[in-house]
Amino acid sequence: MIRIKKINYLLPIVILCLLSTVFVQGQTPEISITLTWSADTYAPVDYMGKSLPTKGSSVKVAAVINSLEFNPQELIYKWFLNDHIQKSDSGQNKQVFQFNMDKNRSIKQSIKVKIENSEGILLGTSSYLYLKPQSPEIILETNIFSENPNEEYKIPSEQEVKFIAKPYFFNIETIDELNYVWSLNGKIGSQVNNENPNLFTLKVGKIGEISKQDLIIQVENKNNSSEKAQSITKIIFTP
Repeated sequence: MIRIKKINYLLPIVILCLLSTVFVQGQTPEISITLTWSADTYAPVDYMGKSLPTKGSSVKVAAVINSLEFNPQELIYKWFLNDHIQKSDSGQNKQVFQFNMDKNRSIKQSIKVKIENSEGILLGTSSYLYLKPQSPEIILETNIFSENPNEEYKIPSEQEVKFIAKPYFFNIETIDELNYVWSLNGKIGSQVNNENPNLFTLKVGKIGEISKQDLIIQVENKNNSSEKAQSITKIIFTP
């Protein structure tokens, strides 16, 4: 009888403790997290889109929470790259995570973050952010109209046409870090502006009949020969 009485006294205490624990945990609201990113690759100043990551490029990912109950600077951020925790980039007020895309593989890389309060209680986990390296691009612009820009241009005889090569998503700071090689119909272009190698002036003389030639621009990063792009444009010369 004495043993049964002891159990009866202890049960309410244990149950009360469990209920108190559940109640405290239930008072910690779960927050939703949005991940935003930016890539440190080159794009022309008039480009309105987002600069895309390429192999080896630097990427910044920021965690944005939707709650006004917490000070983001006081929270603890645990960053994961490809499901591996990045200890040196994790910690209090580490809202931004910076990393480099893989230099050798064109595969997706996954990023997520777990956020805790100062007591180590998990407040939320973000969805995965997937980023895949893209290839650099070169886009041609000119002062003549075309129904298929960057693919085909019709140029009448006795004209002077200027082409400009605009690079996108190279790991550079300025276009001076790129080498440009222009060729027309397989011959290296001689009408290149040495001070502005991304410019090409095509001077057309008298033409007797329609002819088609390929204008090719090849661009390569001076600091990384594996980073290159090419654009081929059909030029139709008309009398």
